[in-house]
Amino acid sequence: MSIPQVLVLLGLGVVAVLAIVARVRATERARANAAIASARETIARTERLATTGRLAAGIAHEVGNPLSAIASYAHVVRLRAGDAPALHEPLDALEREVARIDRIVRGLLDYARPRRATPDAVRVDRILDEVVRLVRDQGHLRRVDVTWDVEPHTGGVRADRHDLEQAFVNLVLNAVDAMAGVGTLVLRARTLAADALSVADPRRRDDATSATFVHAPSARATTWLARQAPSGRVLQVVVADSGPGVPPQHVERIFEPFFSTKVPGRGTGLGLALVAQTVESLGGTIWVQPAREGGAAFVLLLPLEMPLAGTD
Repeated sequence: MSIPQVLVLLGLGVVAVLAIVARVRATERARANAAIASARETIARTERLATTGRLAAGIAHEVGNPLSAIASYAHVVRLRAGDAPALHEPLDALEREVARIDRIVRGLLDYARPRRATPDAVRVDRILDEVVRLVRDQGHLRRVDVTWDVEPHTGGVRADRHDLEQAFVNLVLNAVDAMAGVGTLVLRARTLAADALSVADPRRRDDATSATFVHAPSARATTWLARQAPSGRVLQVVVADSGPGVPPQHVERIFEPFFSTKVPGRGTGLGLALVAQTVESLGGTIWVQPAREGGAAFVLLLPLEMPLAGTD
């Protein structure tokens, strides 16, 4: 081999090395930027939570006491009304609205001052099964087709069982409410490596062979994945529905407390905020994207608890 050829090969090698170094630096810079963005979001969220806590304390005192008095007076009026039919309807409406205000106050307090969790290794597939049975027994799934796409023996996560179950109940009831009680509900869970995740949803068993479903990357998912080890195992859970979906301008606000796309009086705007709080307290993340069923797909990513043995 001639000297010029050696020099050419050396030059190509140097170029290749420089390209690799540049790529590594770009990756490290992206991870650093993601970590900074996550830290800023954490600080902002902490400040919002502190503000909400102060607001909750004031509401509990200023609204809770007179609300209890109103409920007591309504009960007294009902007892004295006896068989007066003309009073039954307004009293029912009064007690219903008092109960709704009480739920709002309690939800706000739960968001601002979450109870101390007692995490343990739990099996998510079993929790999802129990949630479906619970919601079905309550009659919410009478006209809903449930598609179960949960991997057998789906991995466990370290969580408070009650908190995680309540988060899934909120997501399922939110999906049923979005469909007005009629439609298709999809529950999917699988484990995979963090570096195997992409913005394209995998093909299901009942999809056409050529079907692909690509969504724009979620800022929440991108930030969370940047903090994970590429070879680390994660648990992905999807709760999707065939309802109207979430408008693009609302996908980043849907988890804010008191933000709701429902008509006034249909919700407190705290259900999804509590879900996000629970998921993030477990070291995970959640976002919403369009579902192939036509509605909304809420996607959760949670760190996998290994080994699986011994989980509930």
